[in-house]
Amino acid sequence: MGIFRRVSDIISANLNDLVDRFEDPEKGLKQAIREMEETIDAATAAAAKAIASEKLMAKELAEHERRAGDWLQRAEQAVQAGNDDLARQSLRRKHEHEKLADALDDQSLLAQETSQRLRRQVEAMRAKLAEARRKLATLVARSRMAHARKRLQTVGTVVQFRTDAFSKFDRMREKVELAEAEVDALVALHSGEEQAVQLEFEATEEERSIQAELAALKKKAQETNCNENPNCPRNH
Repeated sequence: MGIFRRVSDIISANLNDLVDRFEDPEKGLKQAIREMEETIDAATAAAAKAIASEKLMAKELAEHERRAGDWLQRAEQAVQAGNDDLARQSLRRKHEHEKLADALDDQSLLAQETSQRLRRQVEAMRAKLAEARRKLATLVARSRMAHARKRLQTVGTVVQFRTDAFSKFDRMREKVELAEAEVDALVALHSGEEQAVQLEFEATEEERSIQAELAALKKKAQETNCNENPNCPRNH
């Protein structure tokens, strides 16, 4: 029966190998669980039919055995009555029911074995299904954790990118500030040169003013001396 092959394959399956075969383990395990559930339903239905068949055969077997016993009693009664023909007919009917009972006995044993095997396999399937569901729950939790770690890694990358951007901005700002400082230094140097020239010019002007004042004082002193001394030569 195909159902036996499917049940046997699933029971003997290694769930870890099953997970490893799929590119998406969660999807593969969910598919396996669906197949298990379908197979369990089919196996349960088959087991129910086997049990019903076993009970029906047992009932028919008991009925043929009972009727065989009845015909034996009738044969005995016919012998006691001296009716050998009726006794022979009764014994023939007894043999018919015994043959049917023997055939049903073999079929009943087979049906009993089948139903018991299906029961055991359904129980094993349910245990395997429970294991698969636990593994799926674990796999889903691991998958969610992996996605969460990936998101955190992505956030970390973005933060690193933004940090790099700020670092680049700081470097550019430093370059601009350095350039501004160089310009200020050049301006200061040029301003110093101009200031030196201006100071030199002012010093020259001051010296001229001093010389002019000195000449004026000398002239005034000479005039004073000449006024006091009539013989003093006068400059015209």
